[in-house]
Amino acid sequence: MAYKDLREWIARLDHAGELTNISQPVSPYLEMAEIADRAAKLPATSKRGPGGPALLFENVTGHPAPPS
Repeated sequence: MAYKDLREWIARLDHAGELTNISQPVSPYLEMAEIADRAAKLPATSKRGPGGPALLFENVTGHPAPPS
């Protein structure tokens, strides 16, 4: 399935309940990787299958601007 852009794909994940927004400040050095690793190792559910939800980091420490 093709998507018009990244925003459309993110919106579909969110609508399907397969997206977790992380609004707390997160360091891009090791911390993001650790969170993603733990999410990927979550047990399967009937709703999403194996692994955890998609993650959207909204406040990356040191990032020059918030997402638009």
